[in-house]
Amino acid sequence: MRRWIPILVSLAFSAALLLGIHRIVERKRVTDEIERLRTALYSARQASVRCQGSLANSEAGLRAFDDAVRDLRARVDSFEALDPRGVPEADYEAYMESFESYNDSVAAREGRVQRLRSAEAACRTVIEEHNALSDSLRSFLDQNGLIRTDSME
Repeated sequence: MRRWIPILVSLAFSAALLLGIHRIVERKRVTDEIERLRTALYSARQASVRCQGSLANSEAGLRAFDDAVRDLRARVDSFEALDPRGVPEADYEAYMESFESYNDSVAAREGRVQRLRSAEAACRTVIEEHNALSDSLRSFLDQNGLIRTDSME
């Protein structure tokens, strides 16, 4: 019986050592995954902020462009309002320049609107990716007992 005691102690020590090593490896895996998700989330947040800033600038640019188009339209209208019979001959060349500029601007506006819509769609995708990463991190933390999210829902 005394012969088995050292063997049992060795087995117990080996088992404890293996469990300890497993726990350390698992903790490292969890820490690495949390760090990976946090880094990805940070990058996604930065992309989202940049995207939203770019959208705000594009929207402001479109509003300024719309103001310029309205000014051109007002100028065209002012020429047309000079005489009920039409634009006076002396002002006709300036009227046509304004009229053509207005028409060109209206056509150019469509391109700007389309680019803005495309940018909004791209931003929506970036924001959705950010939200998915945030959900993944929250879920991972919850699964590993680091936070509880069931009371938040």
